[in-house]
Amino acid sequence: MNKDTEHGSERKTAEKPRWDNWHVRLPNPKDQQRAIDLFQRSGAETKSDFVRARILGESFKVITVDKSAVEYYRKLSDLTAQIHKIGVLYNQAVRAINSYHSVKTAQIMLEKLEKLSLQIITLQQKTIQLTEQFDSR
Repeated sequence: MNKDTEHGSERKTAEKPRWDNWHVRLPNPKDQQRAIDLFQRSGAETKSDFVRARILGESFKVITVDKSAVEYYRKLSDLTAQIHKIGVLYNQAVRAINSYHSVKTAQIMLEKLEKLSLQIITLQQKTIQLTEQFDSR
């Protein structure tokens, strides 16, 4: 029996190269690290997508992180989360006012709404101050 056709499989020969299968090596560690850094900054989902875009000259985005703005983003996210929590409480109070028709209950809920409104205004002022400080740097 011929080895080329043994067990019904075809042996790959140099006469039939597969053009859809590419392998690339980067033996220099500096080149490897540079390629890894470029891939991470590119925002590509897979290495294959990144390499394909580079070879074919397609445009791709580069994501950069401003290390000096990390603290600003953290504080801004914290203020946004606080405003969201207060907004949820505000909506609950409004629903309670609309569902209960007792005058006393409505007055208590209106007082809560006033307090929540003041808290929201205070947090929004802090957000504006934080943004102004960030812009003035």
